[in-house]
Amino acid sequence: MIGVIVPRGEDKLFGALLFQKDKQFKVYVPEGDSVADAYEDQLPLVRGGLNDVQELYVWILEPGALPDKNFVRRARRTIGRHPEFHVYHANLIQGEPFPRVAKRDKLFDKLVLDGVPAPLSACVFATARLRERAVFQADGTLDPLPTLLACASEKGLRNIWRQQLEWTAPVLPEGPAEEEKRIRQRLDFYHWTESFYAEDYPLGTGDRLEMIATELAKLYPSYSEEALKEMMQGFQAASGAVRKLRASSALKSALKARQQQLQ
Repeated sequence: MIGVIVPRGEDKLFGALLFQKDKQFKVYVPEGDSVADAYEDQLPLVRGGLNDVQELYVWILEPGALPDKNFVRRARRTIGRHPEFHVYHANLIQGEPFPRVAKRDKLFDKLVLDGVPAPLSACVFATARLRERAVFQADGTLDPLPTLLACASEKGLRNIWRQQLEWTAPVLPEGPAEEEKRIRQRLDFYHWTESFYAEDYPLGTGDRLEMIATELAKLYPSYSEEALKEMMQGFQAASGAVRKLRASSALKSALKARQQQLQ
């Protein structure tokens, strides 16, 4: 059995669940969801969320996802054949495919360095692992990228055989304030990676400093070079005399590239 968490008011997702060939799942919905009430007699509904899931595996659906009728069947088949994993993943339709097994470092490269999208809806998690490793945003919702990396850090990610997911990414708000917010969220994520991976970071120090500096430079010219330098020194990768010099050099190069971009 798989526990399926559906957000409030998502009629399309309930419809997709109705047509699943494999009915071995239970649907968890928020209290007071009037849309869910219409499916009371058609789907096994439970009022609750992640903390209430009783099944060994959980699938979190989000707006923008539209699973086909085979998703649960193929996910359960893959879990049955490869029960040692904590995360099972379906490639996105027209998205960059993941390897059959993506180990920790490969997963970091694809998700962080290459920016390949992997929404929560494309993943089925071992419930206990998700509860243990979940990373939450300020509003209490799951933070997808660090959550996926944390859950898959030991065993890696196993692709669900022959399964794809139709996914429409949310439209992000535009404007300077929103852009700065996204940059700062990315920088917060880099701080999280330093804390999570510690001395076992998937990147060498030079590549890590370059990654951080490139993101910091996007805040220029709204922030001065001195302010950005101070931010750079707040990362663990910049701690110590030698690393401090390397961090300064990486930021200088990133700022030069940013200035040329703005010309």
